[in-house]
Amino acid sequence: MPEQNRRQDFRVDDILAMQDKSINADEFEQLKQHPGIRSRQNAMIRDIIGKDVASHDLQGIINHDLATALETLDTKLNYLIGVNMLNDANRSNLKERPINLSVTGASFRTEQHYKKGDFIAMAMMLPSFPPTIVELVAQVTWVSQESLETQHIGVQFSFRCAEEENSICKYVFQRHRESIRLQTKLLEEENEKTKSML
Repeated sequence: MPEQNRRQDFRVDDILAMQDKSINADEFEQLKQHPGIRSRQNAMIRDIIGKDVASHDLQGIINHDLATALETLDTKLNYLIGVNMLNDANRSNLKERPINLSVTGASFRTEQHYKKGDFIAMAMMLPSFPPTIVELVAQVTWVSQESLETQHIGVQFSFRCAEEENSICKYVFQRHRESIRLQTKLLEEENEKTKSML
């Protein structure tokens, strides 16, 4: 259990295309029972996309270079299909904003006006392969009024299906690993500079 809590404490800062809107308690309870349409679409896209089995089956018959080229072409085509499926009319409502994201919740600035305990519906586009739009419901855990127009809020997610939680979890851990790699690289470069100055 402590290991699970440590994993959930990972937080990453990012800029994601997203939107948020207030919902009432009845809407929250109703939405909690039904995963978002985009979450279901993303699961279908992941089932459609994936490695083309045929290219692996053909590797014993055709040469390695041709098999690799076919697999690369297949991956690119599948990516374009996935992006096209996600590029629906609702995506135009998503605006890029800074967000601090964890497996269990997020904090971000918003022009909506909330108070602690309010319920919200939100959508985020995760820059994964293929791009994933996740629709979530959440409860506001804290509010900081920054100006007349802007609030900084923290929310806790109420996941409605494994697909939603897995998408967030996978993305947060991926970004956390990238952050560690970048810090390690910067430290190594700094050490090299220090050595060259001696």
